Amino acid sequence: LNLLAGRLAEAWLDYPQARRRVAAVPAGPPIFLTGTHRSGTTWLAKMLAASGIWYVHEPFAPMKGRWSESFSYRRSDEPDHEVDALIQDVLAGRFRSALSIPNSDHPLMPLRLFGANFGRLLIKDPLACLLGNYLTARHGLQTLVLFRHPAGFVSSVCRLGWPRVEFLRQFLADERLMADHLEPYRSQIERFSRAESIESAAVLHGALNVVLWSNVRAGTGTAVQYEELCRDPLDGLQGLHHLLGLPYDDQVREFQRAACFGPPKRVDTYHPHGISRNSLASAESWKCQLSLDDALVVRRIWDLFEVPLYRDAQDWSLASAGGPD
Repeated sequence: LNLLAGRLAEAWLDYPQARRRVAAVPAGPPIFLTGTHRSGTTWLAKMLAASGIWYVHEPFAPMKGRWSESFSYRRSDEPDHEVDALIQDVLAGRFRSALSIPNSDHPLMPLRLFGANFGRLLIKDPLACLLGNYLTARHGLQTLVLFRHPAGFVSSVCRLGWPRVEFLRQFLADERLMADHLEPYRSQIERFSRAESIESAAVLHGALNVVLWSNVRAGTGTAVQYEELCRDPLDGLQGLHHLLGLPYDDQVREFQRAACFGPPKRVDTYHPHGISRNSLASAESWKCQLSLDDALVVRRIWDLFEVPLYRDAQDWSLASAGGPD
């Protein structure tokens, strides 16, 4: 109780400065950062949020209480009033329980009670990745799509025991999604929608990325590869700040340096939503988690999906091993 009281007091004392930080970010279109889950979107969002931007974390996640399912799909030429109502609340700053900026994690903190004037907003939501085209086209978002190596996704999802089969079955039941994107892959989705496995994880990753890559090709998203960003995080992040028109100074760079160049940790000690990491070790962590046979299984399934990423032999080399996931 004393700890909570102290944090609340600190938040109220910081409120005028917090308002100024948010207001100092130049106006611009709302930013939507998406990709598959376990692709590094939480990490990248926190790196971009160091700019002071108003950052909303996963408003379409069912656990937030406003949306009932993960991976909903909508066509951009078919208005959906429920989707529009939720995203309009987010864009207007009314969904403050989904805020993810300092001193906003309790209902009695002033940013949650009163908000702040902001000119720019960042929405991070991998569970809304299949809504990317709809949201971008209909609500004027500037969208980044983060792609991760198939083996990195598979090793992470399998290690955490996260579900795959229920989503594959959901895709099969969505007539519009199948007709627009996934009908060529129906047999693979059906085959691996019976039991949780490495194969079901690989098919889930492939199916999601087929849709995401289609959006990139259509111009409703800018592609970013997690591994490329991790190899040179400071320059890569600076480039993204400039691309998006976000403030970037020595304080932002030092925050990112501290978050990207920590010592490698054992996978079993790493928090699923942690952001402090050795970025290169994180990108290559699958190399010490998957066996050669399992990596070959993932690669064979990835080759079935029409996404022109991670096709070179060097992308699948197990010559080096990483650390945290």
